[in-house]
Amino acid sequence: MSLKLFLPVLFFCTICKGQSSADLKEFINKNNTAIRSVQKNMLRENSNTFAISFKQILKNQEAAVKIYSTDKSTSSHFALLVRNECLAFLKGHAKGSTEYFEIADSEKSFLKTGTETSTKVLSTTELQEIENMEVMNTQNLNQLTLTIQ
Repeated sequence: MSLKLFLPVLFFCTICKGQSSADLKEFINKNNTAIRSVQKNMLRENSNTFAISFKQILKNQEAAVKIYSTDKSTSSHFALLVRNECLAFLKGHAKGSTEYFEIADSEKSFLKTGTETSTKVLSTTELQEIENMEVMNTQNLNQLTLTIQ
């Protein structure tokens, strides 16, 4: 009797776990669009004043992508940092609506807060690459891994 009950529960848990992983992947990949929107607004305003913060956003996004397969909780922490920073910038600088980038109720369930920093996840080479990047060049974002395939 208990085996008959155990298998459906195990199946249900597997489906739920897989769904939250897919949701996290979608959330992280959506951040790439938010990052590019921030960069476009920086270009439109022709201003480098947000460059340091933008580089930190890039570091957090690359860290979220890098550890997605090994540590979902920390990955979601970095993804949340990226989304919040992008939203804060876009709300003050974008001409259009930022509703697309708002955190949906379905996305809130897997987001975690933490204290990890991207410097612990990324190598010194990866950090240096971002630090030396010209953020006003749109082609430079193509050199980074900002999405999960």
